[in-house]
Amino acid sequence: MTAEELSEELLDRIEAGLEHPPKPDFLSDSEWNDIVASRTPEIIRMAGNMQVDMYRQGLPGADMAQGAPVLVLTTIGRKSGNRFATCVNFMVHDDELYVVGSFAAFANSPAWVKNLEADAHCSIEHDGREWATVARAVTGEERARVWPLMTEYFPLWGHFQKYCRREFPVFAIPLDAAG
Repeated sequence: MTAEELSEELLDRIEAGLEHPPKPDFLSDSEWNDIVASRTPEIIRMAGNMQVDMYRQGLPGADMAQGAPVLVLTTIGRKSGNRFATCVNFMVHDDELYVVGSFAAFANSPAWVKNLEADAHCSIEHDGREWATVARAVTGEERARVWPLMTEYFPLWGHFQKYCRREFPVFAIPLDAAG
């Protein structure tokens, strides 16, 4: 079932967090229950902040979330000008890191997406290195080309996209700045 096949009322409820998308076949009941138990904007933000701290301390498992690797992305707040760090899942392809603003199929994009849209300068912590860089929005034909690769690599992106009317923003971050 896709967003087009769902009633507007059910999509509204999923995007507002009042209902959850159905469990995908590629996850066990236990894995899905863990995801939906934390599927509120507040818990997602809080868990992201906690994971940044654990990642920076080098704690075991802090470099993974929902079965896929994460990196620390630090953006510049579009309103405050302050720096905000969060852990995000990513995929490496053609010497770039790709990140997706899925936000678990909520109607709004995560704050880090809005910050990158306002100012693409950011920093990355990945694989024991940290570097300043500029993210690039991936749109049009390029997005159509990489999206299937991304959803094959991390199926939750594709699953959540099926139950959300907004197109998830995708950003590419060059690896060459990492040295």
